[in-house]
Amino acid sequence: MKFTPYLTFNGTAKAALTFYQKVLGGSLNINTAQELFHPEDHAIGHLIVHGVLTVNDHLQISALDVIPGAPAVQPGHTVSMGLTFHNIVTASSIFEKLAENGKVIIKFAPKDWGGTFGIIEDQFGVRWNISA
Repeated sequence: MKFTPYLTFNGTAKAALTFYQKVLGGSLNINTAQELFHPEDHAIGHLIVHGVLTVNDHLQISALDVIPGAPAVQPGHTVSMGLTFHNIVTASSIFEKLAENGKVIIKFAPKDWGGTFGIIEDQFGVRWNISA
């Protein structure tokens, strides 16, 4: 299991990750909505749907921009906890346990980019991004 802070932005994810890379070093991998989803609305194509700054084995920062129609960024929801698992069964089990008395934001399911992913807000209001 790997633990990663996941930051949410209103259109500035690329600028933020580029800045963090300048400060911390590391390698940056950014995927836009256009690259992954080919939206009909080209106005959202530049938005970051998955960005990862890998500084070293112990520090990785992920980020995304809010896409229209997704839950809006609210104070307290700009940082999510990210857990990445090698095993889908374990990831699914953790997702379900964290969702108890909470709220599923995005169902844990296979995604177009090849992984399995979901977001929940736990009973304490903390958002968790779970992937396998």
